[in-house]
Amino acid sequence: MPVKLMCAGDLMTGENVHHYHRGIVTKFRGRYADLISENARKIIDRSDYLLLNFEASLVPDEDIDNLSIDRGVYATPVESLELLKSLKAGIILNVANNHFGQHGKDSADFTVDILRKTGFLVTGRDNSPLVVTRNGINLCIWGCSLVVDKHYDGSYFRSSYNTLPDDMNLPVKNQDDIWIISIHWGEEYYTRQNDAQLQLAGKLANAGFDYIIGHHPHVIQPVNTIGNTTVLYSHGNFIFDQNFSSLTQKGLVSLLSVKERSIELFFSRQNKFRITELTPTDRDGVEEFCKKNFNPRNPLIMRIRMKLELLLRFYELNRAIIGTFTSRLFRK
Repeated sequence: MPVKLMCAGDLMTGENVHHYHRGIVTKFRGRYADLISENARKIIDRSDYLLLNFEASLVPDEDIDNLSIDRGVYATPVESLELLKSLKAGIILNVANNHFGQHGKDSADFTVDILRKTGFLVTGRDNSPLVVTRNGINLCIWGCSLVVDKHYDGSYFRSSYNTLPDDMNLPVKNQDDIWIISIHWGEEYYTRQNDAQLQLAGKLANAGFDYIIGHHPHVIQPVNTIGNTTVLYSHGNFIFDQNFSSLTQKGLVSLLSVKERSIELFFSRQNKFRITELTPTDRDGVEEFCKKNFNPRNPLIMRIRMKLELLLRFYELNRAIIGTFTSRLFRK
């Protein structure tokens, strides 16, 4: 039987500094499973495994309300794992990203311990792959981040565009192995891959990788093929606290029949943080979407939209948010 791996983008069921105490944690406490609609679940449930980029740290449920804004952002209560537990697919989480390690090694260790005790599979802690065997196929899944991280303390596997293939110390690939890398790379809010991504994708293809699963830009980037390697440059956001723009609320979801090398693609849509639908598309549809939404000024535009959302929702703001942004103004 075919082994089906579904891949999606960034999962962050906490709150960022703009939405502290008014975002996902506040609005979905006690009902995290509601973050994915039933019609989207039907498609997700077609997969054997679901691979996500887990971009937060876990906090005991009883502690979440008592955290300062600096510690409370990009943190999510253990209770939020009810969302993933409610899905039928086996859950694989890449933790090699800047927000996973944002709150230090103790927080990272606690998070991975809870994830594993919950029954989820984790990759990205170091340069060795997670190996999952099913129907005679070995899914060898690496997790890695190439993003600059001022908080980095060794909590996850981090490398660079120039050194990644060497840093991975790759083994000999066996006939029944499928090599997959979940990689945090690219530039935020650009719907086109950059030259560094293109060059590294070529090196990874030559090294034997079958699938390159990209994330970090928070928007969708194209799907390409290099030889026998499928490259999904960015899946964008899956569920992430970025509801200030329609572009950051649309993601890419891929369903891979890994041995057969066939792929189904879907656009995911968030509405008020919730995945409301998965709409079938294809590579041309993704390419058209990326071209239509490319703007070299997107990073600036997105940051302006974040601030506009704050102004438009001023009645939701709390003292912690106001204090944080006021202090930033004076620092400048």
